[in-house]
Amino acid sequence: MNTLFKPELVRIVDAFENKSECLNYMAELLSASGCLSFPDRYLAAVKGREEIMSTGIGRGIAIPHARDLTVSNLKIAVCKISGALDFQSVDGEPVNLVFMIAVPQNSNQEYMRILRNLSEYLRNDEHRTMLLSASSDLELYDYVHTIEDRIHASIAN
Repeated sequence: MNTLFKPELVRIVDAFENKSECLNYMAELLSASGCLSFPDRYLAAVKGREEIMSTGIGRGIAIPHARDLTVSNLKIAVCKISGALDFQSVDGEPVNLVFMIAVPQNSNQEYMRILRNLSEYLRNDEHRTMLLSASSDLELYDYVHTIEDRIHASIAN
C-alpha cells in the first residue's frame, strides 16, 4: 500500500471564508502532490457529495472524499483550521480538522477500511486533542503519521 499522508499534504491554516474555500484549497494540495489528473472534476465530485450530505461527521471533524477516475493513487490531505469552520456537520458544530480523501475508482475495499479506521481513530477525544495541539505543519504530520501506521496494521490483519 502506498503512503497515504505526505508532509506537503498536511497544513495548519488560520481560517477559511467558507466550506467551499476549504475544499478548493485541499483539492489544490492533492493536485500539487500529483494524484489528480483533473482536479476540477475531482473537486466537483467532492462538492456533489457534500450537497447530498455533509461529510462533517461531528466532534469538529470533516472527512470530505470522492472516488473518481481522475485519481491516480489514494492520498489524504489534512487541514487543522485554527478558526472554526461551519461545515454543516451532523452535530451542527463547526470543524477544526478536515481530512480530504482522494480515492481511485478501483479502490473501494481499501478505501472503506481507511475511512472506517480514520473515523474510529478520530472519535477518540485524546487523539483529536493531540492533533489539535499541533503548532506546526511538521508536528501535525508526525501525529497523522501515527494514524497511517494504525490503518496499515488493521488492513494487514
